[in-house]
Amino acid sequence: MTRAWSGQAIHPPLFRVWLLPPALFAFLLACTASPTPPPPPVAATPPTQPASINGTYDGAMQLISGLPMSCGTEDMLALQVANRAFAYQLNQPQVPWQPVRAFNVVIAADGSFQAQAGTAYIRGTVSGGHMAGDLVGDACGYHFEADRRGTW
Repeated sequence: MTRAWSGQAIHPPLFRVWLLPPALFAFLLACTASPTPPPPPVAATPPTQPASINGTYDGAMQLISGLPMSCGTEDMLALQVANRAFAYQLNQPQVPWQPVRAFNVVIAADGSFQAQAGTAYIRGTVSGGHMAGDLVGDACGYHFEADRRGTW
């Protein structure tokens, strides 16, 4: 069905005309509003100092090489760390030519340590109140784990 033009002006529907002023106002308001200020800068936190590794470490040594009859299978261990260093004496009565091996150990900035006395050595790491490593003498070798008192 075709509608003939009657010569009257065609007007848009009333609701479209009614919405035009609020929409135009919102558009103009958005264009003239000041931009949102940037967020305040985040204050830089100073880097944290590494936790002190000084203290007494208590733990156990377990045999990893050698004869259980002469070396034992497990022994208690206590190490006193002061100024990133400790001393340890390995008693090895099964080695008559070298019954004691003494180690003076310095702990590096990354927490690692290693010291040698003849063919015997101690090496390991310290981190977060926990120390672990290997202690190898002339006849027996041990793996040890120890925790600093007050860090459990």
